[in-house]
Amino acid sequence: MPTFLSDPAPAFYLILLAFVVITAAVAGRNQDRRSVIRFSIALAILLAVYSFDRATESPREEAVRRIQAMADAADAKNPDRFVEHLADSVEFRNSAKPVVLKKEAVHNLPFWSVLRQYNVTVRVWDFSRDDFRRIDDNTLEVGFSAKGETEGKMIPIYMKGEFKKQPDGKWKLTAFASYDFARHDQPFAIPYFPQ
Repeated sequence: MPTFLSDPAPAFYLILLAFVVITAAVAGRNQDRRSVIRFSIALAILLAVYSFDRATESPREEAVRRIQAMADAADAKNPDRFVEHLADSVEFRNSAKPVVLKKEAVHNLPFWSVLRQYNVTVRVWDFSRDDFRRIDDNTLEVGFSAKGETEGKMIPIYMKGEFKKQPDGKWKLTAFASYDFARHDQPFAIPYFPQ
């Protein structure tokens, strides 16, 4: 499915909506068959694009959904739900020397005990299309903002997740990096997370 149908940009929707409004105004003014047909075609195109958009999930949308699900799992302190979205091994790029862990090792990190002990709230947001990059047909990168909050203290972080298409067709996290919230080029180590 072409990306402009499975994941249309907001500007594409605006163009289609403007086309519908203009043809509706012309049809209302002229009140002839030809104008009504143009309006009907414009409306049908808008509805078709919307239907395709809702019926199919683009790779970017799947990656964002998985990141949100991982954040929800971290917020619920549930490592089982978290690792469902990981590939068999994940590269953590939070320091000068990347660390590769199997998903079972991620499940057993001391990070989960720290989240429970301090009752950390985890949130993610700002999945801008500007922070999305298609590396190749089977690899994509999503940048986003996140925060951990406990006892009235908040730690905002900028993160990047790299997803690869798996043999079963699903996109799963294969690499992860965290950065200073203000400086997206300065690595930031999450406490008790692989470093």
